[in-house]
Amino acid sequence: MANSWTIHSLSRGLRLLDIIAQQSGGITVKWLSAASDIPLGTCYHLVKTLVEEGYVEKDKTSQLYKLSYKIAYLHNQMRPDFSVPAPLKIISQDIVTALQETTYVARWEHGEVIIQHITEGNQAVKVRTLYVGYREHAFVHALGKTILAHLPSRDLISYRRLHPPSPRTAHSRVDPEHMERELRLTRERGYSCDLQEWELGVCCVAAPIFQYDGQIWGAVAVSMPESRYDPATLNVPRYIQGQARLMSEHLGFPSSGNAQQRADSH
Repeated sequence: MANSWTIHSLSRGLRLLDIIAQQSGGITVKWLSAASDIPLGTCYHLVKTLVEEGYVEKDKTSQLYKLSYKIAYLHNQMRPDFSVPAPLKIISQDIVTALQETTYVARWEHGEVIIQHITEGNQAVKVRTLYVGYREHAFVHALGKTILAHLPSRDLISYRRLHPPSPRTAHSRVDPEHMERELRLTRERGYSCDLQEWELGVCCVAAPIFQYDGQIWGAVAVSMPESRYDPATLNVPRYIQGQARLMSEHLGFPSSGNAQQRADSH
């Protein structure tokens, strides 16, 4: 339930934008009304307002509603705030070239796990709900689990208090005992896995990126459909760990150091 001070129509309008964004082929107002559970008349007026403000447009051929250029403009204005060093972007592209899967880089910044860079793969299944700037549900996706596993205890406790863990799919496990084991395992083996915990049919592997002082900087992950995830033959975790070490070195972390041991010493 929305807070008493929220503007209901604005909240509904933003919810419609989220739904439209997930339908790349466009939608009708009738379909949108059913999907959003907003009465058809109200939904029509909300969509008309979004069109007039430039956030949604109606395709002249298909007569379907889609997001407009203005959404792209807002996205482009936001992206410069999320800066990833150029060498890390190059390594991300190397991962895509090697695996043909989408790669993500997230950073621990201002007490948040924030996705800051995405490199699309050629045969990838994109996780639509993950985007540059996303910072929620870190306990159930590989990037988040990797970063949280290497935080000082006080930061992890503070983060958990502000972001109570919640499940995303039937595979999500957010009970305290399981999460504690998962974070400990991530530290011990040097990578984390998300086996359909974030999105059904999608698996991810992530490894930590450390900065010059041994503190966690962020993480790099690769996602793939469950049908292509076979760690026994692909050896994806070891490969991602190696690429994460290269990223750490570019941030000043000693090439001869062991990331896990250095991080544990802080």
